Amino acid sequence: MSDIGFKAGLLIAVAMGLSLPASAQVPPEQDAGWQSDVEGLRHFTGLRCPDMIGPFYRIKVMEGDQVSLAGCIYTGRDGITAVLRKHVEGTGRREALTFSRNYKAAGFEPIKLTGAAASGISFRTRSWTPTSLCETLWYFSGAKADYTLWLSYTLPTQEVDIGPAVTSFTQALANQN
Repeated sequence: MSDIGFKAGLLIAVAMGLSLPASAQVPPEQDAGWQSDVEGLRHFTGLRCPDMIGPFYRIKVMEGDQVSLAGCIYTGRDGITAVLRKHVEGTGRREALTFSRNYKAAGFEPIKLTGAAASGISFRTRSWTPTSLCETLWYFSGAKADYTLWLSYTLPTQEVDIGPAVTSFTQALANQN
């Protein structure tokens, strides 16, 4: 059959709703590197990203890149944003140092905070409004991988939400290993 005849037959089959010979079908989530999980999804790298972590809703799945194996973006009350990432074992500290260097190089002001934010690396990224936009990164070492949690929030209005947020995410991470 000529190429033109094949294409014409294919168009007719599609137009009439006829099924074509079976070929390997890959679900879209497998192309993206994740699978459905009971409470959300699981990346092929093993990172579990529930639909909800505490009061945070998962809004985006992130593929792996040169820095992380996988990750998910979450949003919480009044626009608090969280990014949870999985890294190769032993690289979390390096990623935290890179975060710190990059933010300093961009001219952001490093700040010391209290409570749960005190154990992270924090920067004021907006100070020209009545509330300050802050970004904090924590890194955690797990049995088989390292993890980072990045939060973007405003001070002083969302300060009370940081401790519960970190607790919720660390509990979710404890279920990873």
